[in-house]
Amino acid sequence: MMGMSEGEFAAYREKTFQFIWEELAPLEDEIEETGQVPRESLWPKFLDMGFLGQMVPEEYGGLGLSESQFLQFEKEWSKVHGGLRTILHVHNLGSEILQHGTENQKADYYPRISRGEMSVAFALTEPEAGTGRDIKTTARRDGDNFVLSGTKHLITNADFADLFNVVCWTQTPSGEYQISNLLVERGTPGFAIGDMKPTMGCVGATHGRLNFNDCVVPVTNVLGEEGKGLESTLYTLNVSRVRIAACALGTMERCLDMAVDFAKKRVTFGRPIGERQAVQRYLAEMAMDVYALQSVIDDTVRAIENGEDFYLKANLCKLLAIEAGRRVTDQGLLVMGGVGYTREYPMERLYRDLRLNWLEEGTPTIHISVAARSLLDGERTYSPYLQESLETPIEKAMKVFEF
Repeated sequence: MMGMSEGEFAAYREKTFQFIWEELAPLEDEIEETGQVPRESLWPKFLDMGFLGQMVPEEYGGLGLSESQFLQFEKEWSKVHGGLRTILHVHNLGSEILQHGTENQKADYYPRISRGEMSVAFALTEPEAGTGRDIKTTARRDGDNFVLSGTKHLITNADFADLFNVVCWTQTPSGEYQISNLLVERGTPGFAIGDMKPTMGCVGATHGRLNFNDCVVPVTNVLGEEGKGLESTLYTLNVSRVRIAACALGTMERCLDMAVDFAKKRVTFGRPIGERQAVQRYLAEMAMDVYALQSVIDDTVRAIENGEDFYLKANLCKLLAIEAGRRVTDQGLLVMGGVGYTREYPMERLYRDLRLNWLEEGTPTIHISVAARSLLDGERTYSPYLQESLETPIEKAMKVFEF
């Protein structure tokens, strides 16, 4: 996806960023107090700004932004409010999901997404399973239909999504089971959606529990090719991991800006605290983490846009975002002291919002495991100049006697 031209994108970004800070930022206190994002009143405005079809290809009525262009919006939404960011992040992930669909599915769903008539939710996580081959949700084959049974939970945007991409085991005509993605529409008989408790941060973004009880879904609702669900799911997860890293970066940048501003204005013993070496170290380390994460994101996005293998980079990228984000929000809170812990400033909200980034599309332990397996299989984020031998001195010596 090529994206907008440089000039077109600059004009679009200026207009939409102005909207973000003039119309969305003032909603922060209201969202925190009510626990709700005023989605119904905002959706038409999001449509006018192009937020609902940013990643839908142009031929289907969307803006067709490149990955690097879209990540700039993920960052900016995160600065304003985590709940708003989460809703828009998942909505736009629907375009990524449908990339793996058939031409008929794309022609049907893409235009409706870009017009704001449909939103897609990603239904992967289960109460008693992780996010891979241990999922329990199963679709038994019955002629031209699947009979879907199982439970998904922590599904973002479940309260309003129209279409759910359900990752499950589907039965082949020969009776074997394989992982596929099933597109299940809201209101399908046997499909019930339940609420879940509010979350620590990203207030206003809701997560639901999906219950499938002998839910009949046509075989034609398989997303793309049957049995290819794991491959498309992993691709979607890894793209989303990079986008979440960009969300963390946006939160970190606002924390740094607030901390620097506060350090200039807060005076103790007749001097701004920014003149004190301990505070200066906090600020410098925060800036270091922001710079490092931006650099890693840029490199990973280049790999995505060039069609290169980016899975190792995506996991390292999000892992860095988790660790760097933790440090930056910790240090930002320390710079501001007691007032940073109050709701007088957004720092405490940014601190809470960033913690969701730790858990989205996998925990740190998952990213560590995936990255380590990739490294042990020979993958690198660089091209080694020399392949060092791991032979022991004895093994090397024994080669002298080989003929």
